[in-house]
Amino acid sequence: MDAPSPATDAFHVFTAFGPLHIVTATACTALLVAFTWFAHGLRGKPAEPRARAALAIIAIAYWIAYNTWWNWHGIDLRTGLPLQACDVSGILAPFALLTRSRPLRATLYFWAFGFATQAFVQPTLTVGPAYILFWAFWTAHAVILACALYDLAALGYRPNWGDYALALLASLIWAAVILPIDLWLRADYGFVGNPPADLPVPPAVAALGPWPQRLVVMFILAAIGFAMLLAPWRVARRRSARKSVGEVATVATVEKQPVA
Repeated sequence: MDAPSPATDAFHVFTAFGPLHIVTATACTALLVAFTWFAHGLRGKPAEPRARAALAIIAIAYWIAYNTWWNWHGIDLRTGLPLQACDVSGILAPFALLTRSRPLRATLYFWAFGFATQAFVQPTLTVGPAYILFWAFWTAHAVILACALYDLAALGYRPNWGDYALALLASLIWAAVILPIDLWLRADYGFVGNPPADLPVPPAVAALGPWPQRLVVMFILAAIGFAMLLAPWRVARRRSARKSVGEVATVATVEKQPVA
């Protein structure tokens, strides 16, 4: 039997930080940038609610289709339940847009850019474009980010310290629910469990130390990461406030000038 060519290997096998990873992540980023530009153009327009509803329906339909396909031949309780952070984000995102609930929008923002982006940076994917899973993986995370970007660009969402606290609280509640399920099923949803050897821990998670000590490290890293996601908006808000104060002071000075 002839050995598979490098091109065939690339079509069937996905390697993190390889050429396929770089090309795919770049293509997804370009599409998301274009989508953000489109969403910004809808801001304040009569068509915006319809576009938002369409995006939410697509996100819900995709979430249902993806999870149905994943478990089509029977559900594996250790890997098939939609309990990962991105699984939860995938169903939370459309309802955040539809309801415009502040807790949901806060969780969507910090989870999308804090967790879903990790799929672009260090994907756990192992199969290439020859498999549906490859396309499903990238689409699932892109849809989450599209919803979060739409909230920023079209709806004008801007996170604050209250949202930061809401997102951390949501993360703690989610982990508190997931942890006993992981221990019961010997699973690793959310990477907070202590799975057996046949369910390997991703290298990036294993590098945080042994279980359960790494749970503390994970929470601290999440808190720092969320703070970094909040920082640009706080800086922008302070600059805007200073600019407004400066404009008011300029107007007041002009009004006090004596009339010649």
